Amino acid sequence: MLHEIVARPSLRLRALQWCNRAVLFASTLFLGEWALFGVFRCPFVVPFVSCQNCPVITCPGQVARMFWGFWGVWLAVVALFGKAFCGWLCPGQLVNRVLALNPFRFGPNPVGVANFRWARYLVLAAGLTAWFVLGQPRVDVPIRVGEFWPSAWLTWKHAFPMWDLRLLITLGGLALGLVVLMCWCRFVCPFGAALEVARKFTLFRFYRTEQCNDCDRCRRVCVMRTRPDEENCTNCGDCAGSCPTDCIRFGVKGRK
Repeated sequence: MLHEIVARPSLRLRALQWCNRAVLFASTLFLGEWALFGVFRCPFVVPFVSCQNCPVITCPGQVARMFWGFWGVWLAVVALFGKAFCGWLCPGQLVNRVLALNPFRFGPNPVGVANFRWARYLVLAAGLTAWFVLGQPRVDVPIRVGEFWPSAWLTWKHAFPMWDLRLLITLGGLALGLVVLMCWCRFVCPFGAALEVARKFTLFRFYRTEQCNDCDRCRRVCVMRTRPDEENCTNCGDCAGSCPTDCIRFGVKGRK
């Protein structure tokens, strides 16, 4: 069981962390092309949700198994493990982890940055408004065929202002990861904002027992700069062996 990893953190904890990175990398290889299409070529305001009506026939989301398989896995992971999708399967998490290696970035929480965690909920609200209120409009001229980057250039060239704004928010949020730790995941991502709401109702999770003495060592080793079962926790397991009082467990919270 995972709580045994906490008691003997050395080899088994490293195995858990390597497993996390391997799964994250494999998921990025599988979903990465679709993610690129969603960012640079999707003609809709909200990517990844209207693939069955999309005229970009070269997009992987056109494959029904890809589309429904992804959302089926997404919903299952959310129901069982909350934000574990972010920590184990999301290509954006891997990109942000790579950007976090930049040695010239600011500290984990530059003055005032934590106050902007509401921004992702604003992005989520904007996306939901575009999807349900505005009817998910097409906001660029879809290029059906051709090589990816030349087609992406033409997509940008003929896009409407709303599409340009979406691209600016996406690329800007990712680029800020060079100077602000995990900026996209912590402050911009609308999917992460939606999962933050669902996280409170998940079944399995990392959590702290009453032995916690608030030393915050788990926060310092966490790339999201949080503690188990708190805001932004992605159940990645990086914190599992960090606690000097051995208070971090995995399972159903409150169950002995």
